[in-house]
This record gives sequence, structure tokens and C-alpha cells, in this order.
Amino acid sequence: MENNYDVLIVGAGPAGVCAAKTAALNGAKTIILEKQPTIMASKPCGEATSQQTLKTAGVADKPSIVMHRTDAMVFSPNLKSIHIKEIGFSLNKTMFIQEIAAAAAEAGAQIRVREEVQGISRASDGTMNIKTSQNEYRAKVVIGADGYNSTMARNLGVSEKSEPIPTVQYIMVNCHLEYPNTVRFYLGNEIAPMGYAWIFPKGEKLTEVGIGVRGGSAKQYLDKFVGMFPKELAKGQIIDYRGAPVPVGGIIENNIQDGAMLIGDAAGMVIPLTGAGIHSSVAAGLMAGEVAAAAVSEGNCSKKRLEEFNRKYDEQWGQRIKKSLKAMRAIEQLSDNELNLLQQVLAADDILDLANGFEIRKVAKKLLAHPALAVKLAKSLV
Repeated sequence: MENNYDVLIVGAGPAGVCAAKTAALNGAKTIILEKQPTIMASKPCGEATSQQTLKTAGVADKPSIVMHRTDAMVFSPNLKSIHIKEIGFSLNKTMFIQEIAAAAAEAGAQIRVREEVQGISRASDGTMNIKTSQNEYRAKVVIGADGYNSTMARNLGVSEKSEPIPTVQYIMVNCHLEYPNTVRFYLGNEIAPMGYAWIFPKGEKLTEVGIGVRGGSAKQYLDKFVGMFPKELAKGQIIDYRGAPVPVGGIIENNIQDGAMLIGDAAGMVIPLTGAGIHSSVAAGLMAGEVAAAAVSEGNCSKKRLEEFNRKYDEQWGQRIKKSLKAMRAIEQLSDNELNLLQQVLAADDILDLANGFEIRKVAKKLLAHPALAVKLAKSLV
């Protein structure tokens, strides 16, 4: 009986810990399993996010979590920039996740690390059997929040994956940044084909330098990018070097089954144009935990009942992801000269709208006045 649960979550990233918190808060007997020996931010991530992310997660912006407050600059291939003055947060993502995990535990959720899921099957009564490296569990709903290469997805027979972009990131020390309070994004087919590069300050001592590219070696492009900044990065020392695929192809179709849900990176719940996934995964986890707990309470954990999650998520996030994907598909077709022209035309608000999947039609109307951009970009956005 000890290993029987209402809701079992696989993976303790932002989506997983948020799902555990809301499932427990809504009365479900909840457990979260993490295969790593500790709950931490193991996937490379720029860790820059909006202030709203913390509000959505219910996490205070205390110094142990917010390492730095920054504005942003977006650079075109000719290294001219658009300055975005909105202040965001550079997070200690590990502390952020652990803070939510603590809230989940306080709500009654069980947390177990070093528990790698090895098999998932559906029992004759509809409940889910979960075998791990340590135990066997039974749950009425299983939520897979175990990343792009989801073990749970494989066990459920879900072969569809959101299109990935390979990313590589260094955390560096002894850098001397020209813009110590600004996160920087760099576009260009020579810099980062079909992707972008970034430089993110992390307080006084640390700098994150990363890149996502398609059609080339991310590591080679990253080293070339670092070499573009001899005064800032030449003396920097790498203390953390990681790479991982980031799903930027939109949300997969088959993320809900009887008694099972896939969320976060496992389901492609990432803003495509930016590759940002913290906020969208937090929101997914909160909604998934709530829906799963309600389904258990009603005694109906069917696919049809759990589809309520997709309806809720689509209303707040799914449409944004679709719009951002449309913008990404259009922008990745532009030449460097066209990207330079785009920098001249767009304002900071336009960049935020495109990146986040907001008012892209408004941006498209502005671009229609420029023949070079109208055919390739504006019509695609409309």
C-alpha cells in the first residue's frame, strides 16, 4: 500500500516539481521520482527569464534564486543592436527548482531521488504500473516530465518528438564584460545558423556563453563565437561545459493517454524562437498537477478527462508556441542582409512580440511596408 499513489511524476525539473506541488495541494497522494542523485538544473540553460516566471511559480525573488537583474540586447549579423529595457532575472535554476520542490513536500508530496524509471505499463484495471531501479509503484495518473529524451514517452509507445536544436553552453569565470548588466543575443548565419548565440552575465563572477545551431557543429560555432570577443572572453576559464537538445518544433500531438500525461520538454512545451522553456514548463506543471488531481478525485483518469490539460494549456500557452514557431520558421529563412534590415525596422516591443508569440500580426503589418521583408517574412507571419 505504501507504493500506491494517486499521481506519480517522472522527472524533477521545473515542470515536474510544479506538477507535484499542485497535485498535492489539490488532495492527491503524490510522489515525484528523479533519476539523478539530487534535484538540480542538470540540462544546460541560459537561466534568463521574466519576472512573471517567478510569480507564476509562486517563488519569491530572493537573492539565493535571483542572481542578477538584467535588461537585454539583440544583435543582428552586423553587430548593431536593439535594446530591450524590460528587466528580467538571471536565475540560479537549481535553487529555483529546489524551492518549488520544498513547497511540494510541504504540501504532502513524496520526493525520491536516485529512482530511475525502467518500465511503465497499464494494468487491467486502468492503473499504471511503474518499475524503477529501486521499487515498484502503482498510480492512477503518471505525469512524464523527464525531458526531451523521455523514458516515459518511450515506455508509452510515443515516438513523436518535437524538432530539436542542439545547444552547447559554457559557464565561464574571469570574463570582463562590456555590458555586465545585460543579456545579449546574437543572430546571423555565420554566427549561429538557424539559431542564435548568447552571453548572459550571472552576477559578478560568472558568465554563461552558449549557442544553438542547426546544420553545423554547435561546439565549433560556440568556440568561434567566443573568439569574437577577445577583450571580454579571451581570458575566461570554462568551469562548466554541457550540451543538450532543446525541442523547438512545437507541442507533440499525442501527449495524453489514459492515465498518462507528457509535459515540459517531453512534450515540446518550449517557446520555439527563443528556446525558452522555464516559464512554459512551470505553467504546464501547475496545470497538469491540478487536472490530474481532479481526475483522480472524480474517479475518471481517461484520456478524454485528462485532455482538459491540453485545452487549458492551449488557451494560455499553446497558441503562443504556435505563433512563435511560425515566426521562427520565417526568420530562419532570412539572409544576413535581411536580418540586418530587420534590425533597422523593428522596435523593442516588436522583438518581444515575435519572441514570445504575442502580437505577431501587428509586427507583420509593419514589415509589409518593406518589400525585401514583405515576401519572406511578413506574409508568413500573417
